[in-house]
Amino acid sequence: MFQILKNFFIGLGNIFRKPRTVVYPREKIIIPEKSRGVLHLKLDLDSLDVICNGCGNCQKACPENCIVIKKKVKDDGKENLDQFFLDFGRCIFCGKCVEACELGAIDMSYRYQLADFNRKNLVMEKVDLIKPSGTLRDFWK
Repeated sequence: MFQILKNFFIGLGNIFRKPRTVVYPREKIIIPEKSRGVLHLKLDLDSLDVICNGCGNCQKACPENCIVIKKKVKDDGKENLDQFFLDFGRCIFCGKCVEACELGAIDMSYRYQLADFNRKNLVMEKVDLIKPSGTLRDFWK
């Protein structure tokens, strides 16, 4: 009987206590520094072209093989990045692709909401990865 009364008063005290969790869609969590979110391809600010030259170092460094790079040969014989695909359904956000990029063309953003009903929507192209994807942390201030 004593245990029942004890549990009753514990439960009663919890009713008036402030909740310890975040009410998700209405409140956003604070993203810590150095967190790993959606990859972001950087642009050259002068020419507005993608900095990535399609060397394939990120593709080789990826342990899950979720990066696919297709190159295109220009008229002058130089290879250039044509297509860049990233499958976020397979990505483990380890950051090895960022470390392997010699040009610094890939960056991890702070966008973490990737849930989708269709797995095909998790495969993003170069155009999708160029768009600003929450790389700034001011959205929760």
